[in-house]
Amino acid sequence: MQTSVNPKAFGRLTLIMLGSFGYAMYAPALPNPDINALHLVVALVFVVTVGVLLMHALNRRQRLLDAVRVELNKLRRLYHVSKNLSQLSGEFRPWFTELHGHIYKYMSRFAEKDFSAYDSFNRDFREISYHVYTIPAMSGAKEQALFADLLRTTSTVAEARQLIKELWDNRLSFNVWVMILLLTMSYIGAVTVAMPETMDGRLAGGFAVAAGCLAIDLLWKIDSLATEQSALAKRYVDNVAKLELGRRE
Repeated sequence: MQTSVNPKAFGRLTLIMLGSFGYAMYAPALPNPDINALHLVVALVFVVTVGVLLMHALNRRQRLLDAVRVELNKLRRLYHVSKNLSQLSGEFRPWFTELHGHIYKYMSRFAEKDFSAYDSFNRDFREISYHVYTIPAMSGAKEQALFADLLRTTSTVAEARQLIKELWDNRLSFNVWVMILLLTMSYIGAVTVAMPETMDGRLAGGFAVAAGCLAIDLLWKIDSLATEQSALAKRYVDNVAKLELGRRE
């Protein structure tokens, strides 16, 4: 999912860059730093740790996006299969009309809140799943096959929703973030100790501090999914229009 850079994000990145170079220019530096492998070890530990956490956060984000895609795809299938049933016999039309209303209501809820409220829509989804079981009695083989498809699809949606909720809540813990903060402070300290008291050295130190802080900022954004909350909710709202178009057709 592509996310646009908004002015607030651009301003935050600018502050990180300015703050990093400002720190490097005015931080006390050793005139003849004893360059040894110790500061490199600290930097390596920082880079490896942040890299592993970023991969974990990116994998969680991708799995969440995939689960959302599955839910939306199967909800559309649920709608189209039930619509097909309603066209087989007028007996299923009132049932389909109610099911359409439940699906419409569930997806429309995302227009009111962002994706952080996902767990509060459980009742709306249960109305969909419970209504599937209230389908009128079926006699034909095609009707029974479509109903079996409905059951499988509903089950897949329920599994996708459970996975979405687990992934959404599976953020890095408070203890991990404390460790990241301490590791970042150690990294900045190592850069400061290794930074020569020259303009070139301070500029290099500024780039190093900025790179570390930008990596932590990126980790925070990916882990919190802050930039995804509105975009994910919009995907559900956009699918409402698709269902309405399909109904008219």
